[in-house]
Amino acid sequence: MTKSPRENDRDQVLYEFHVACPHPTAAEIIEWAERYPQFAEDIRMHAAISRDWDVTDSMDEPEDVPISETMMARAHSRVLNALFLSKSQATREEAEQSIGFHEMLESRGQKIPEVARELGIGRDVLADLFNGWMTEPVGRVLVDAVRGFFGITEATFQNAYRHAFDNPKLQHAKSSGPPVIPRRSYEEIIAGSNMPPERKKYWLGEF
Repeated sequence: MTKSPRENDRDQVLYEFHVACPHPTAAEIIEWAERYPQFAEDIRMHAAISRDWDVTDSMDEPEDVPISETMMARAHSRVLNALFLSKSQATREEAEQSIGFHEMLESRGQKIPEVARELGIGRDVLADLFNGWMTEPVGRVLVDAVRGFFGITEATFQNAYRHAFDNPKLQHAKSSGPPVIPRRSYEEIIAGSNMPPERKKYWLGEF
């Protein structure tokens, strides 16, 4: 059975997590869950399995190193505690940062054209992102630029993107029909913008 692109991405992230954190700590679980919020639950489950493996492996040591029920209970407690810490941290951050890009702009007293000039990108591109009209995946160059401008984490960006996407601005209605949500891919939006060709290449990562 062929896997979906999302499943392939998830498997790749879990593999990288396993290689980078063979014995994941609570801090590492939190860090990776923030880095890939769309796979946070998978990362926590993988971490729990890895920690259980560590406990099982320790039971295979020579018989002169006994594993008591107390040691097993403590190890299991550490697994649950690490998962609780990572999940509660992610939950708090999601609750605190569940606002859109327009709300971030308002808190700074700025408008889209100002930000677009500062980032060197077409205001129409930025408007499509902020209005919830840009479908996933958002180009990494733009993600990093917006994160740098607002000084936010990857998790906060993803929360803002999801907030905007779930609460899109409606395009002004035409006389022939009702308001619409003109959603397009990142590549389509960049290609259709008024930016010069070299700027389009930059934002498409072709520099």
